[in-house]
Amino acid sequence: MIRVAVIDNDKLVPAGLRALLAGTGDIVIVHTATTLSEHLAVAPESDVVLLDLRLEDGTEAAANVAKLRGHGVRVLVFSVHGDRRHVRATVRAGAGGYLVKDDDATKLADAIRSVYGGQPALTAELMSIINDDPPELSPQEARALFLYGTGSTLAATARRMAVTIPTVRSYLTRIRAKWAAIDEPVDDVRTLVDEYRPRPE
Repeated sequence: MIRVAVIDNDKLVPAGLRALLAGTGDIVIVHTATTLSEHLAVAPESDVVLLDLRLEDGTEAAANVAKLRGHGVRVLVFSVHGDRRHVRATVRAGAGGYLVKDDDATKLADAIRSVYGGQPALTAELMSIINDDPPELSPQEARALFLYGTGSTLAATARRMAVTIPTVRSYLTRIRAKWAAIDEPVDDVRTLVDEYRPRPE
């Protein structure tokens, strides 16, 4: 029997999942929570955690995945959001799969079994998203993103790059424009730092 814990922002979701998985015979939901801290406080014995991407406490999904992996459980991210940044970040953090929410019981059960067995649970579409390269940046754009995205202020970034603050702003604006051009607009460029590896020195 595969023991599944559910951490989801919507308290009604676990009931729906129980109904979807009722006929599997080998999967049982043993615990539900709305935040990671609530889940860890109980520390239920589970094999796979179904983790909602966005929780009500505002914690980062990738950090939540890493914490759960640190407790020795496998993680399947389960969300209505399927954009590249979310998929890539959670998979890099150790998630065994990423499933876009729908009412397909077979797809959900198969994904849980795959993650439980140590196999990736990603659709072909999401695999292509992960393997897509992010928009190419110039060396100066990459440097500005790295410095600003890892905690430097605009002024400090400008000083370290030996340019003006308006120049740094123009680099960051160009980065936003490149992401908008592939239909993935970004409000805060600092969230893009981990999209680019290796990082500039």
